[in-house]
Amino acid sequence: MEQSSRGGHFASASKKKHTNRGPVIALLVLLAVVVAIYLGGVAYFNFFFMPSTSVDGQDVSLMNVEDVATSLTAAKTSGWKASVSGDGVSFELAAADISLAYDGESAARAAIAQQHPWAWPIELAQGAQQSLSTGDVSAYVSLDSDAISSAVANAVSAASSAGASSGTTDITYDSEKKAYTASDSAQASRIDQNAATQTIANQAKTLATSIELGDESLQAGESVDDAIKTANAMLAATVTLTLGGTEVTTVDADLISRWITIGNDLSVTLSQDAITTWAKGDLSAKTDSVGTARTYTRPDGVQESVVAGGVYGWSINGAEAAQDIYNDIMAGSPTTLELPCYSSAATYNPGGQDWPTRFIDVNISDQHAIFFDSDGSVIWEADVVTGQPNLNRSTTQGTWTITNKQSPSTLVGPNDESGNPQWVSHVDFWMGVVGNLMGFHNAPWRSSFGGDIYLTNGSHGCINLSYDDAEKLYSLCNVGDVVIIHE
Repeated sequence: MEQSSRGGHFASASKKKHTNRGPVIALLVLLAVVVAIYLGGVAYFNFFFMPSTSVDGQDVSLMNVEDVATSLTAAKTSGWKASVSGDGVSFELAAADISLAYDGESAARAAIAQQHPWAWPIELAQGAQQSLSTGDVSAYVSLDSDAISSAVANAVSAASSAGASSGTTDITYDSEKKAYTASDSAQASRIDQNAATQTIANQAKTLATSIELGDESLQAGESVDDAIKTANAMLAATVTLTLGGTEVTTVDADLISRWITIGNDLSVTLSQDAITTWAKGDLSAKTDSVGTARTYTRPDGVQESVVAGGVYGWSINGAEAAQDIYNDIMAGSPTTLELPCYSSAATYNPGGQDWPTRFIDVNISDQHAIFFDSDGSVIWEADVVTGQPNLNRSTTQGTWTITNKQSPSTLVGPNDESGNPQWVSHVDFWMGVVGNLMGFHNAPWRSSFGGDIYLTNGSHGCINLSYDDAEKLYSLCNVGDVVIIHE
């Protein structure tokens, strides 16, 4: 009886122990399944992209590497075409022209390598958007550089041929644009084809669709753009020329372009010699009034004309003016220049009165002289006797000034054949007009003045006055007063 009782107790304990191991086994099985699923996900996402993932902006959710590679290749190269321009050439390149290819598989593998397959459960749980990049596109692009080189050579040849046929093969001044421009052939002829090929290849590898050639593609040390920029900076430095504050003319782009030379080596030169020639020639002809004829209206309303002659008026210093103009242009900014002069006048008035209102007007035909003051009033007038014309002793006409005064004075004529002065005359008042050769003076040997005396008994060229008239004029006039002598 006792033995039987002990055996039944053992069987019951064994059954209880077996029952307690069931949950553990179930847990282990569950864990194994989870691990298997996890490892399967890890393996899967090593070859497939996770949901909500894009590569270079393209949706690749749950796509495998091979499909993404195909899709990227098509997106990057399908229909690719680049426009190449600059340095005087312009042409297009298609993918087929230069054997352009894209390694989509390497790009796709580089992109999927950025995923975190070991963290796929967390990534899926978060549901976050992933934007992956293949990186530098040029790392996956291949092309034929020789094909690019041939395309560049053809473009240069075409530009040169076009320039030759049109006659525009250099850098020229465009008078309408007021600027220098370069023909395509001028640019293209200076292209370094190896450098241009490298520039285009580098840009094509980035799949750029617009490629611009610049100075980096030109021959070393030569830049058409720089030459044009330098020349146009000179054109912009206009110089307004004035006399006595009055504008005379403007050295503008059209004029400056005549002085600029652009050499074959693209050196830009502003010719100071050319500026000097212009300043001494055309400019002086426009500005100088010394020795020129003028038409004017006297303060009393009488219109008169004076022939060319005399010493009064504008006379610019052409050489100094040219130096100033050259310096101003080279400085590169518009400016105003008061012209330097050998002699100046009261105002700039080409062909008209450029002397002050104060002047002495001598009318040979009327044998009368009038002194107008600065306010236009008459402060002195007198009948005169001028040079006798039939003896070739006419009083010299023109625009003069009082050069000297002396009281008393001795007038000495030119020597005769024996070497003695033709005359020696003592006068009380001398006012030189043409140096010491001609002037106003009293003539004690005369008893009358005016009328037609000068035609038969005229002076040797001087302007004879009575004692009283000469004395008064002497007291009123100053050295430098303008004297106009005309018929």
